[in-house]
Amino acid sequence: MNSFHWLRAFLILIATCAAVVVLSSPALADGHKHGKHQCPTYSDLDANADNAVSAEELYAFRAKRMAERAAAGGKMKNAGNAPKFEDLDLDGDGNLSADEFAEHQSECPMRKKRKAAAD
Repeated sequence: MNSFHWLRAFLILIATCAAVVVLSSPALADGHKHGKHQCPTYSDLDANADNAVSAEELYAFRAKRMAERAAAGGKMKNAGNAPKFEDLDLDGDGNLSADEFAEHQSECPMRKKRKAAAD
């Protein structure tokens, strides 16, 4: 192999390592993935940025997301399994706090499955 091939192979290796580092970044941990779909973050749901997600904000976000997926030809096979707002609002105050959202996200079966596989 000549020096150009070695340089090319080295650059490909560096680019691959960089991609792995970026994709495993903690910045992506807030919104984890289910298959090819990125799960929402709290700020995605909090449309008016008041640090309190109402039932209207949650359901509007879901409707928009489902419409986008349907338009892209996505399947809606588990849409009926989405938790109700009342199930997420643990303190019953009518708003979903960041802590309540984090609690729900920590209970996500797909997140637990990936974490167990990584350990």
